Amino acid sequence: MTTRLVSTSIWRHNPGEHHRRGFFVRAVLFILLSVNLSACAAVVYTPIYPEAMASPAKTNVYVATNRGTNEAGFFDRTRGDSSVYLRATISLPSDRKPGEAPKLSNKPDFSQHYVLADQQNFDTADAFSRDIRDVAHKWPAAENEVVVFVHGFYNTHANALFRSAQIKQDFGIPGPLVTFSWPSAGRALAYNYDNESVLYARDDLETLLLSLGRHGPDKITLVGHSRGSLLITETLRQIEISEPGWSHRNLHNVLLIAPDMPVEVFRRSVARYQSLPQPFFLMTTSEDRALRLSSRINGTDQRLGQITDPAQLGGLPVSLIDVSNFALSDSNNHNLFAESPALISLLRNQKAAESLMDTLDTREPNSLAQTVQVIGDTMAIQLLPTDDPGPL
Repeated sequence: MTTRLVSTSIWRHNPGEHHRRGFFVRAVLFILLSVNLSACAAVVYTPIYPEAMASPAKTNVYVATNRGTNEAGFFDRTRGDSSVYLRATISLPSDRKPGEAPKLSNKPDFSQHYVLADQQNFDTADAFSRDIRDVAHKWPAAENEVVVFVHGFYNTHANALFRSAQIKQDFGIPGPLVTFSWPSAGRALAYNYDNESVLYARDDLETLLLSLGRHGPDKITLVGHSRGSLLITETLRQIEISEPGWSHRNLHNVLLIAPDMPVEVFRRSVARYQSLPQPFFLMTTSEDRALRLSSRINGTDQRLGQITDPAQLGGLPVSLIDVSNFALSDSNNHNLFAESPALISLLRNQKAAESLMDTLDTREPNSLAQTVQVIGDTMAIQLLPTDDPGPL
């Protein structure tokens, strides 16, 4: 499918009217964005509920954050002077379904809401990384890795923490998962604040990644969603400038999901990398309504997460995974990777993963791929739902 573009006839007016209409349209789009993006109306914080340790469904998530704290000591939207490193135990509803977004409340019912049950602090990034390494080494060599997840726009600390717990459980990630919780405001009308927070967070994400490279597990998988993809791309760029080849040497793979950034900015940024980590995936969909709004607000034709044509990537050694066929009619599809049960089932299934990698190697479509396009070193695969992707 193709992305529908808004007619430009609205701008054909005198300069003053152009300005007024431009402001009005952007204001309306921001309001629509606030309606379509899922988040809690009231800010939910993360106090520790020790009694939730008795809950039957729990998972551990590591947290690195450069958020500041409010007077009560809870992480908020402010930008902290340094990073904090934690290991959190999260209680999840035991009867939740895969793809079901986390439910949050300041007066939680443990049978319905995600809550923080326990938390351990680490004094330094290196102590944090060594603990992650020790946990990862308990798993077979093939699974001796850490997944680092970087959230996107419009996320409070609670949103980021509990979404990470959901991802870890739904995708059956056996080893440690780290969520990097950068100071997003968690507000629909704070897009510019979040943009500036991305710039603010680059050095702190760099500190985390370099520490994991020195002291962490053998493999680092780096995953970014939405605006978090820009943070990853820019952080790796600055690492590459000071340590050429670091990304290729230290990252097992990179996955950018629904990346909210201009295509040309991505291409210019990765041009400074000595070589891209392999494999390097972009998960995109033409059905992402949130990115359509972002395109209009930012005055661009498309965001990176909307493209399905490999020609737009200029032959970069990147695998573009188009998941448009999994789009949900009642969703803005910006969190499709975490909210489509069919896509979750497909991506966590070992046989499906092997089949996908075979497609990357042979460059031939199979039962999972509707089309395969190759331009230069760029490959684009359009995934299909399967009748039996495997159990959740």
